Amino acid sequence: MGLVGSGNPEEGELRPQLLDRFGLSVEVRTPADLAERITVVKRRDAFDRDPAAFAAEWAAADATVRAQIVAARALLPAIKVDDGVLALSSRLCIAVGADGLRGELTMLRAARASAALDGDDAVDAVHLIAVAGSALRHRLRRNPLDDSGSTARIDRAVADVFMGDVFMGDQRAKTAA
Repeated sequence: MGLVGSGNPEEGELRPQLLDRFGLSVEVRTPADLAERITVVKRRDAFDRDPAAFAAEWAAADATVRAQIVAARALLPAIKVDDGVLALSSRLCIAVGADGLRGELTMLRAARASAALDGDDAVDAVHLIAVAGSALRHRLRRNPLDDSGSTARIDRAVADVFMGDVFMGDQRAKTAA
């Protein structure tokens, strides 16, 4: 069972002990791109005017996503995670200063799900990078000397940990294959 919630940072921060109990988090921002904003407004307006027609218009896309999720669930138990991937995960958690092991455990679970959704048989660094922000952003300690947001801090840590020669070589080999 999971818990889904929302919060507005302007209304105050949750205590770190409570935040650590959450698995994944997302950061929702208003789109800055004009075309994207217009698309969102048009879609919301279409839903408001005729919810049934809107649902019918998106039924095929919904069915595709549903089928992808069902296939991923079937594949999930067989997804492999090697020690090198676990080491990368731990290095990233250390780099961002995440206390405890919940960060690694959450990244492991989320990266495994990401691999399954992609139809891959093993977790690699690309999967870890895909889930790093959602798994770690809310686990960062506040640093009064660093005025950048948590997303920027995660991005810097990912670049430091994952963009080394070994990772880049692995990705070049994967791309060439």
